[in-house]
Order: sequence, then C-alpha cells, then structure tokens
Amino acid sequence: MNCYVHKTQQRLRVRSEFIRENKLQVCTLIEQLELIDAVKHVKHQQYAGSVAITFDNKELDCDSLLEILESHGWLVENNKPSFVETAVTTGTKTFVKGVAGIALSRLVGPAVSKMIMSAA
Repeated sequence: MNCYVHKTQQRLRVRSEFIRENKLQVCTLIEQLELIDAVKHVKHQQYAGSVAITFDNKELDCDSLLEILESHGWLVENNKPSFVETAVTTGTKTFVKGVAGIALSRLVGPAVSKMIMSAA
C-alpha cells in the first residue's frame, strides 16, 4: 500500500500500511494527539489503515501535524507490490507463456511443444 495524504485547512487524512499494521503505536499517538487542544476529533479505521484528524487551523497548521505523524513513522512506505501490480505481473507471465506455446506448437508441432512447455 502506498501512503496517501489528503490535506484541507481543518482536516488531515493519512492512509498507510503502517497504520494498518501497528495498532498499538497508532493508538498511543492518537491518545497523545487528543490531548492537544487544537485537535478536535480523531477517527481511526485500522483495517483501512486510515486516520482522519480534524483540528483548529488557527492554533495548529496541517504541516506541523503532518511532521508529527511523519516522525512517528506513519508515512513510511513499504516496497511490497500492490494487488494490482502482482496481478499485472502474473497475467503478463501467463500471456507470454501462452503466446510462446502457440508459436512453438506451430513451429515444431503440438507433441514436441507440449513436452517442451511441461519442462518449463
């Protein structure tokens, strides 16, 4: 999952793999954020890996809040491929193998191509 950040003047939403996988650390920071007077509301959706923070922009700006989250690792991106990337890679390999099988069977005949393709 890539890190997603959406900022407005009074709201910040962060979605990341870190939030999904580190419930205890995220809940601890949320408790600390709720002690700040400028923070009005925090909504945490663990299974979505999302936290939305509503705040008073006269007392706290979005960039400062984002720095706090970044310093606690919430914005760290992992290098695991997404579902779509994995599906595309697998589909491409299957497609190429199929095209190679068709070309090979036309070139050397079906019996020989089956033997070669089963060895691959």
